[in-house]
Amino acid sequence: MRIAYVLAHPELNGGHKVVFQHARLLGEQGDAVTVLAEGPRPAWSHFSGEYRDLTAPPRRVKIGEQDLVIATYWTTLEVAHRLAIGPVAHFCQGYEGGLAHLAPVLPRIEAAYRWPVPALTVSPHLAALLKERFGRASRVVPPPLDPLFRPARVLWRRRPRRRPWIAIPGIFAAPVKGVPTALEAVRQLRMQGIDCRVLRFSVLPLDEAERGLLAADRFLCRVLPRTVARALRGCDLLFLPSRAEEGFGLPLLEAMASGVPAVASRIPSTLAMAEDAAMLVPPGDAAAFAAAARELLTAPPAWRRARELGLQASRRYRAELVAPRLAEGVRWARDWALRYPPGPWPAL
Repeated sequence: MRIAYVLAHPELNGGHKVVFQHARLLGEQGDAVTVLAEGPRPAWSHFSGEYRDLTAPPRRVKIGEQDLVIATYWTTLEVAHRLAIGPVAHFCQGYEGGLAHLAPVLPRIEAAYRWPVPALTVSPHLAALLKERFGRASRVVPPPLDPLFRPARVLWRRRPRRRPWIAIPGIFAAPVKGVPTALEAVRQLRMQGIDCRVLRFSVLPLDEAERGLLAADRFLCRVLPRTVARALRGCDLLFLPSRAEEGFGLPLLEAMASGVPAVASRIPSTLAMAEDAAMLVPPGDAAAFAAAARELLTAPPAWRRARELGLQASRRYRAELVAPRLAEGVRWARDWALRYPPGPWPAL
């Protein structure tokens, strides 16, 4: 098949990482995959297929007919429609209409989501949302496990460090990531006598509001996945304090695959991924995060058990298991789109 993914500006983030991972898997299975994005090819993508910068002069873009065009972020649905190079599907990694900073454009997001094209989603709860709210059919195709994220190749520790490292991912100013909850939990742990250190990683620099709440011992900004993977392997625990709008929670999968126990919000995406493999607590409850972390960090058997359960859960996302689901999903989407053409783009 000839398959094209349509991205917005291809900055480094979890959603774009997953798109390039899927594109590589499809290419390895013999499909001709092209990535179309509003910006130059990112150096971190490690994608050997065709790439076209949609912001380049038209004579340099030259996109041929495709068997399926897969839109990603909500704005790219209209772009995929306008390109008119093949039937369109939608790869949904999270419903953007639930994000606070996008409230001013919510009517446009909902109009785009009402366009009746087939969808591929990263988690079952998103498939349910698309069906119940917008009447759209979908298939679940999760992210494949990035082989960069693996346990440390050193003597396997049997307990956390005396001064444990806690990893906290996400943009501080994005409410969906819940970073202030995690930082407050760290503050409470320190007050209880647990001298924990904090590794923060984000695509945005440290700002003064975060510094005023709790400054990280190490802050990684816009670093390559390889650097994040190496740093994560040196941690004793991960906090994923995301809110319910989180589509998947990729750092949780990466932590589990790295042999790092986790405390995460009990939200639909984490329930699907790690219900029995991570300690799940109410979102926004810093005291609950601190209590769960204390239980793991002060009880080596519980910590080891959490590590093993996380490793087991992460294996469900190995590339060789995800690849056939992705191939089946893409072919289903192509057949569905050909059978039920969506008609004109909805009025916004």
